[in-house]
Amino acid sequence: MNGRKPSRQLDLKETAAGVLLNVRAVPGSSRNKVLGIHANTLKIAVCAPALEGKANKALIRILSKNLGIKRSRVSLHSGKTSRNKCFLLEEIGREEAAKMIDEALSPEKRSR
Repeated sequence: MNGRKPSRQLDLKETAAGVLLNVRAVPGSSRNKVLGIHANTLKIAVCAPALEGKANKALIRILSKNLGIKRSRVSLHSGKTSRNKCFLLEEIGREEAAKMIDEALSPEKRSR
């Protein structure tokens, strides 16, 4: 092995509506950032506190921006009050989602 972890380790589930993406939220961080893949889950640091859905809204903005899709196509599927969440990426296939996540995790994009 070359030590590189492909996004294929990410647990993406395809549904009729789109792809389900598991996310581990780290609320109250110093800045918004996609941290990487940990335990088959996309780990995201978010500045917003875990109060009144603020972190959930921030996660939707972060996913939308980093994956290059409209906010209206990203919705919280489960985990409203948990750090472990599942988001629905509407009208996107599994391969397309994996490619978007690979691009979001590329060193060039992460250094911005």
